[in-house]
Order: sequence, then C-alpha cells, then structure tokens
Amino acid sequence: MKLNKILLFVFVIFAIAAISGCSKKSEEKITFDNSYPLALAPDVEWAVVTEPYAVFKETDEWDAATAGHCRKGEILLIKGKSVDDKKENWYFFEGGWLPQNCVSVFSNRYKAENVSKNLLSSE
Repeated sequence: MKLNKILLFVFVIFAIAAISGCSKKSEEKITFDNSYPLALAPDVEWAVVTEPYAVFKETDEWDAATAGHCRKGEILLIKGKSVDDKKENWYFFEGGWLPQNCVSVFSNRYKAENVSKNLLSSE
C-alpha cells in the first residue's frame, strides 16, 4: 500500500511537470534596429569622441585649418585612416580629421554606443 502511494505521488509530480513544460508561452517579438545598416558590418569601424571638445581638421595634420567641432560621447563612422610623419594615427569622418588621442575606436556601433553612454553618465 505504501509503495502504491509513493508511485502515485511520483506519477502526479511527473504529470504536473509535463503539463507545465508543455504550456504555450507567449511569443516574444524580436525587432532589429536597422537605423544604422552598417552597425555590425565587419569592415566598418566606429569611434567615440573621448575629449570634452575636439576640433575636426581639414587634413591629417595638427596645423591644418579647422573644419568643425564635436563633443565627448559623439559616435562617428570612420571613413578613412592615415598615419602622419610623426607616426600618429588620424581618422577621417564626415566632419573632417581627428587624431587618435581624441577618440576610441570600436568594431561595431553597439559597442561604441555602450561606451558613449558610460562616458556621458560618468560626468
């Protein structure tokens, strides 16, 4: 008799587990943000401005004319690279050239967004 009660208990436990495991879960909708189609492109790099204010230059030289300005936390698509006579890396963006000491470079936009958020929240 005791064995029958144990078997019945085990059967009830397995039945409950089976029923709860088979219950239909609500569908999870995954949406992809394609506002930046190059965000994960393997051959595209992104930069985050790390200085409070940075000056875009017209060429990849320190004494070049100013082409524009950008601020800490801005995320920029790298369009070109260069190394000057002093072996310093420069990056070309839509607004002009910035030296390496003004930016951090990332392999995709999502990494750059995380760093940008952290830079701006630490102020």
